[in-house]
Order: sequence, then C-alpha cells, then structure tokens
Amino acid sequence: MSAEQTTVVPGAKTKHHAQTISHQLAAVIQAEAQALLTLSNTLPPFASLLVDLILATTGKIVFSGTGKSGLVAKKIVATFSSLGIPSFFLHPTEAVHGDLGSVQPGDLFIALSKSGTGWEFEYILPVLRSQGIHTTLICCRQGNITDLVDLVMLLPFDQEACVLGLAPTSSSTLMLAFGDALAVVVSSQRQFSKQAFARNHPAGALGKKLLLTVRSFMLTGEHLPFVKPNTLFRDVLVHITAKKCGMGIVVDEQQELIGVVTDGDLRRACDEGPVVFEKTAIEIATKKPKVISPDMLAYVALQMMEDFHITSLVVSENNRVVGLVHIHDLVKAGITT
Repeated sequence: MSAEQTTVVPGAKTKHHAQTISHQLAAVIQAEAQALLTLSNTLPPFASLLVDLILATTGKIVFSGTGKSGLVAKKIVATFSSLGIPSFFLHPTEAVHGDLGSVQPGDLFIALSKSGTGWEFEYILPVLRSQGIHTTLICCRQGNITDLVDLVMLLPFDQEACVLGLAPTSSSTLMLAFGDALAVVVSSQRQFSKQAFARNHPAGALGKKLLLTVRSFMLTGEHLPFVKPNTLFRDVLVHITAKKCGMGIVVDEQQELIGVVTDGDLRRACDEGPVVFEKTAIEIATKKPKVISPDMLAYVALQMMEDFHITSLVVSENNRVVGLVHIHDLVKAGITT
C-alpha cells in the first residue's frame, strides 16, 4: 500500500468516538463481572443442598426454561452432560403438551426463570411433585412459582447491564455461571476424571489423546515391510521401496523382531562402496530398534517418535511383530503430545 493510500473503515469516526464505545463496552462487562462477584460472595443459602440433591439423583437432571432462561438451561445441560452428569433440556410449552412424560421418578427437575414466573410451570410443577419428583427453581426474583418447588435458588440479582435495564444480561450471566458451578462441583465430588471426560468427547483433542491406541493406526498384514535376515541389499532396497514405509522390518521365522533397516541404514551401507551389494539385511540393520505395544495410547507413540527423532515405530505383541505405526498417520488424525 502506497503512502497516498488509506484504509477506509465503513462507519469509522473520531478517536473520541472509539474511546466512548470502548468505555461503554467495558462498563457492561464490569457490570456483569460485579454481578458474578456478588454471587460468589452471596451464594443462595441452600446451594450446597442442591449439590447434594444432584449427587443423590439416580435418574437424569432435567432443565427447563423459556426465552433467554431456556437458552441458558440448554448451555447448562451441555456442561452437565460433558462432565458425565446425565441431563436433558425440556421446553416448558412442549412439556404441557405431552413431553412431561419424559420426566420419570428418580429424575430431578430444575426450572430456570429470571422472574420466578411462567404459566407453564404452574401446570408442570404440581404434577411432578405429586409423582414424588424433586423440583428446584433457579431465579433472580421471587414470583408465583417459587412456592411450587421443593427448593429455590434465589440469586443475588440487582440490575441488568443493559442500559434500559430490560434485556437479560447480568441475570442470564448469573444463572449460567451458577449452573456451570453446580456441574463442576458435582463432577469434582464424583471424582470425574480426564479419561471419563475424553469418553464424552471422543472426536476432540483430549478424546483422541486419551482414548485412541496404536492399534487404531498401525499397518498390519501384507502392508508390513518384512524382510528375512539373509535378504541381500539389492532385494532389501526393492522391498522397502515397494512397501513405501521408509523402512524394512527384519524378522525370523516366528515373526520375532531382529532389527529394522531404515533409509539411514541404507545410506550408511552405501558408504562402504560396491561391497554393499554383498551385504544382507541383518548386517546393515539397526539391531535394537524402538518398539511399542498396540495397546499403548497413540500420543505416547508420537511422543516416542518425537523424542528419538524417528518417523516409525515397530508394534510388537507377545514378542511378535504385529504392526508398524508412522508419525504421519498420527499427525493426520490430529493426535498431539
């Protein structure tokens, strides 16, 4: 871009205008942060009782809410589920038209409502309580349904961050943070592990790291570049080239590992001149190569290859070669160390 050219940003105004906008953005964030700080210092009196109730629940945790409260409820369900707490979202309107049957004895029903109101809940809550299903309300105001539940979580709400004091901002942030806190504490009480988290996220980075084993990526059978110990150099070279693995695996008749012939081994052998053509696989092989078990985690294999600056690992089980894993296949699958 030349000195004469300038970048034109649509709607760009004065520096003062930009500073004003920045201050307004910061003020909203600070208002919500203050609301969270107040919540952390003034938790609902029976918050620990709700945690115990969730821990004692033998069924699912059912969250419900309309509007923004419903959106928050869905996010809390996602957090609960990812942390191993069986949960689902039930829309109040759908519930009063037949879906209430999805809530069964042993479940815990948690309603979210900023105002503590909701005509659907006036029908739902008495029915659930008559069936012996525990009910809870998370709210920011006392309303006409606060007397219809077993337990009320009244959050210390003052005002919205919205300049009109109307749009759910601080209130929805409070409910979301409180829901996240419940999920984290319950999972901690249940000693939910990284491995358990990974099982709920098998396609995520952590899931791949903690679940996938070498067996999932190794070459097997006819794809393996096996060579016999007495195979001559020329035939070793042809075989390695044909299998396209970048190495040969020297095994005996029982398929037990004797050594490997890598590209580096081939180059070093060539340094000896024409006599190399009289060499056998066992004479040019690396005798004690790195090996790994097929049931080892794939990221461990990747770590080994990175640590020893190699690109492949022989996979051995019960002293027999059963596979070969290549660094490119692990990286391509998104495995990381």
